[in-house]
Amino acid sequence: MKDKKGTILIIDDDNTLRKLYVDIFKFEDYDVYDAATGVEGLQVYEHHKIDLVILDLKLPDQNGLFLLNKILGINPLQLVIILSGHATIEKAVEATKLGAYDFLEKPIGMERLLLTVKNALEKTRLIHEKQHLIKQPERRYKIVGVSTMMRQIFSVIDKVAPTNSIVLLSGESGTGKDLIAQAIHYNSLRADKHFFRLNCAAIPDELVECELFGHTKGAFTHAFKDKKGLCLLAHQSSLFLDEIGDLSLRAQAKVLNAIETGEFTPVGSEKSHHADVRIICATNQDLEKMIEQKKFRQDLFHRINVVNIHIPPLRKRREDIRPIALHFLNETYKEQQLPQKRFSLDALELLSKQPWKGNVRELKNFIERLCVLSEADIITGLTASKALNLKEEVSLPTETDDYRKAKEFFEKNFIISKLMKYNWNITRTAQATGIDRATLHRKMKQYGIKVNK
Repeated sequence: MKDKKGTILIIDDDNTLRKLYVDIFKFEDYDVYDAATGVEGLQVYEHHKIDLVILDLKLPDQNGLFLLNKILGINPLQLVIILSGHATIEKAVEATKLGAYDFLEKPIGMERLLLTVKNALEKTRLIHEKQHLIKQPERRYKIVGVSTMMRQIFSVIDKVAPTNSIVLLSGESGTGKDLIAQAIHYNSLRADKHFFRLNCAAIPDELVECELFGHTKGAFTHAFKDKKGLCLLAHQSSLFLDEIGDLSLRAQAKVLNAIETGEFTPVGSEKSHHADVRIICATNQDLEKMIEQKKFRQDLFHRINVVNIHIPPLRKRREDIRPIALHFLNETYKEQQLPQKRFSLDALELLSKQPWKGNVRELKNFIERLCVLSEADIITGLTASKALNLKEEVSLPTETDDYRKAKEFFEKNFIISKLMKYNWNITRTAQATGIDRATLHRKMKQYGIKVNK
């Protein structure tokens, strides 16, 4: 028995035309469902796996655009061909902006209809293949990426993860070096152990040794008890040294010695310890240039640069922007318990053309702002464009004369904007805005603002 070419749902109240379409598509080896109303069509759609929807914009019980939004709300990747009479061409164009695959003006030639359906179903097949490519790394590495550059990185992860080789991750801030480090660990033989990390830029120089190697009781003021360092805690596991370029030359020497010998001495102790630690480093700086400037040790660089993985900026792998944006959209409305939203095609097109100087981190924060501030179910290109032009300003609602409501609107959005600016760090936000932490917590609770973990 020959395999069917695909499953089509036809929603059109013209009984004669609808039955004609059904007969033609069945003859061409498609599975076909049909409906005469929007309500009936939506019921069929919800109960069957549909590859392609053919939708007439003029239905007796509801607007075709409304039904299109319903269908795309259920599955944003669903392909829909719009059928339109001359009087509804303007709406058909609007439908394509909202996400319809194509529109055909009635009366439709059968050859044109069959060719459009064939092309649409081929696109469906490619979308499913692409989704499979997206889901594979997303499940395995917790990273979204379909570009050639990212697939090459996944290939390197597969090769290096099972080994004990030191890995140096390089790339601009916000490109996802932390996620790559975790992917290496959780696909290694050490995956059953906890993943340890140290942000070298966030720790004062005098405390780096204590964090890495630990200290003994009485080693310095306020050292009231012995403390295990990360090297000992990460025994038989992985230790991620983020922003290693920010280590002082003294700390670099200590790290080099620990890597080369596998031994370290806690601060205040004369007894050395041995640890089996897999080291993963990351930097957004040019370490070779820092070597020339005598700011980074050449011997340490050669020791950590065993396997180098460079993560390109988002602007150089634009085909990753759409799947990443859709991932963050779904993640945000679930985490923040917001009503589900979706992007129009022109919004996704706009996002894919932006430079995203802060890379994935900036895109994530921008998507969250759109989700929080947008009241519509569909985030259009116009909405995204306005949000991109906003810097730190928050517009006031002009439709209300109520001073209290306007004040609350400004206060809520001001707090959200500043929290996003400081990566949802409440302490930094409080310091920057001059709002004490207790008041900030109270205001966040008042407006239902939840911290983005």
